[in-house]
Amino acid sequence: MKKIIVILLILALLLGCDKAKKNENGYQVFIIKKGHHESFSAHKSLNDSVLKFKAIFDSSAIYTIAAAEDVSDVNKLFGMTDCGVANHVNSARIGWRWFQDSLQLFAYVYSNGKRTITYMTSALIGKEINCSITATKDKYLFWINNVFYSQQRNCNENDRFMLYPFFGGNTLAPHNISIKIAY
Repeated sequence: MKKIIVILLILALLLGCDKAKKNENGYQVFIIKKGHHESFSAHKSLNDSVLKFKAIFDSSAIYTIAAAEDVSDVNKLFGMTDCGVANHVNSARIGWRWFQDSLQLFAYVYSNGKRTITYMTSALIGKEINCSITATKDKYLFWINNVFYSQQRNCNENDRFMLYPFFGGNTLAPHNISIKIAY
């Protein structure tokens, strides 16, 4: 039985890897398909307290949402679960949305189940964005380009998994969305 579970996990990882492929510049292209939330479903352990990455959004990040209550929702770019629990309990991510003709970027944190979303900066379509998230003993430290933000961290374990691009909350991707990430 244990052997079957291991084989199924390996197959799931291999099948999920087709959704993000490295290009010639070291970037992986993550595609959130129309009508979906996730771009990549494999789980990868993160053995460090620092997640540094670069991202480039193309024009597919420009979207409109019909439902007024979801227009200002924040999507997730990249980040980590924390302290060995689900992302809606403890996690830190960079969030994004296309809102008021601007690509807006956020610190997006769940701490003991409480969500906090804080606007940090805006970015240009097609331009490289330098990001990092650090989990210290008691804080998450966010850097987006030259903008810094810190948020309280309420756990102190090192069991983390990477979290990949995700569109919406209630709303599904209105069209294919392509995001390049190098980490």
